[in-house]
Amino acid sequence: MRAPVLCAIAMADFRDRARRPAFVVMLLAAAGLGYLAAPPPSTGYTMVKIGEFRGAYDSGYLGVMLAMVAGLWLSLCGFYAVKNTIARDAATGVGQVLAATPLSRAGYLLGKYLSNLMVLAAMAGVLALTGLGMLLLRGESDGVDLVALWLPFPLLCLPFLGVAAASALVFESVRPLRGGAGNVVWFFGYLLLFLAGVGTTGLDAIGASMQADLLAQHPGVDAEISIGLTSEEGGLGLFHWSGWDVGVGLVAQQLGLLLATALAAVVPALWFTRFDTAGKREPTARPTPTEAADPVGAPAFTATARPLTPVALGRPLVALCAGELRVLLKGLPRWWWLGLLALTVVALDVPATGGSHLTLLLTWVWPVLVWSRLGAHRYEHDVHLLTGAGAAARRRLLAEWAAGTAIAALAGIGPLLRMLLESDLAGVAAWAGGAAFIPALALLLGSISRSSRLFQLVYLMLWYAVANGVPAVDFMGAVRGQAGELAGPHPTFVLAAAAALITLTIVNQEVRHARR
Repeated sequence: MRAPVLCAIAMADFRDRARRPAFVVMLLAAAGLGYLAAPPPSTGYTMVKIGEFRGAYDSGYLGVMLAMVAGLWLSLCGFYAVKNTIARDAATGVGQVLAATPLSRAGYLLGKYLSNLMVLAAMAGVLALTGLGMLLLRGESDGVDLVALWLPFPLLCLPFLGVAAASALVFESVRPLRGGAGNVVWFFGYLLLFLAGVGTTGLDAIGASMQADLLAQHPGVDAEISIGLTSEEGGLGLFHWSGWDVGVGLVAQQLGLLLATALAAVVPALWFTRFDTAGKREPTARPTPTEAADPVGAPAFTATARPLTPVALGRPLVALCAGELRVLLKGLPRWWWLGLLALTVVALDVPATGGSHLTLLLTWVWPVLVWSRLGAHRYEHDVHLLTGAGAAARRRLLAEWAAGTAIAALAGIGPLLRMLLESDLAGVAAWAGGAAFIPALALLLGSISRSSRLFQLVYLMLWYAVANGVPAVDFMGAVRGQAGELAGPHPTFVLAAAAALITLTIVNQEVRHARR
């Protein structure tokens, strides 16, 4: 495989992505991540901390901290942004054109890997530039050292981005991981992979250096490093980090990790067909019953007129809700229902004062793939033109939201009954708010992106934040205070947020309809 051809494949794919509005949204999201990762002292959350302290925002600490945040969150979220390159080639016919060329399967996959890595690196570059702005904005350092600020991105962050770029190709080439199940597997699998890989990516040496400086300045304090998103009421203390030593060994190790991800990206060449259908047998077309019954040469019309279907007035909204519910539940495997039944039984057995809030978390992550179809499935199956000619758009939207709410009620019936038995009325109110909020969020994200992946990502991140006890985003009442009171937003606020999401969905539909 010649390097110019490989670069041409990668650049063509990258330019195709960079021309899309979604690419600008991704860059803006990376800038927003940089702003959130360096919060002011009065903010009640943090993404990186050592015990109850954080480093002062100088060039060295801010660069390493943002590189660690990018390694976790850009890789985790960027996977959903780049996991469509093979599917897009198949849908647009580019893959069939490439199949007629002498391009090898390994070369095609390596070009796609480089394109994925360029997209993710562009997001990391925006985050690095945001770091410079945050350094000046926070004003905790007198000078600016651009090398110390930006060097951690290629050294620490790039291997993690390579893992996401290669994994997206592997997941796309394996049929069970190609759809929503693969997206859920990636979310939880990468979090575990990140924690397991900290010791082999240079982060362990940096963490040890920070711990040593913290203990030298504040003897006897807890020096455990936390990377993620945690709630910090009252703020964090400060310590000054002396920086890290970049040696040849560390550079060689990071380059080795990056090359390993490139090799992993071409592993699917062992089974990837490169859109070549020459070896597949086309199924033999069988005559339909109508064709078999009507011999060739039979008249197209008969003298006997068929009666028209009589008009019957009914309840179209109820029938529409039932139809949307059947569409969402159709095809769910038996193990899905058995899993939901097991979670419901466990939820009924766990007391509210014990872990019923945990069971509510589990029961409301189980249908995430079902909810993700709201607002998006008609576009993914290319039937939106047919459904658009049916019921009114607002009535159809209301029916979809009602079907999603019914699924939330079905999945959360166990924790609801347990809270009713123990007179946990605050929990019941929060449950009602969450059941209305989840399908409203799915409808908005599905109608905007016309894909189920955006909701799968956003909802899992919200769920992860709630599971980590962040009360600001607790839409289901799972985070409680010392006396068992709700620590998150009031259920009335959650219901109002659901109504606002539905309104935004209607506005989005009306704007798109007006632009046709």
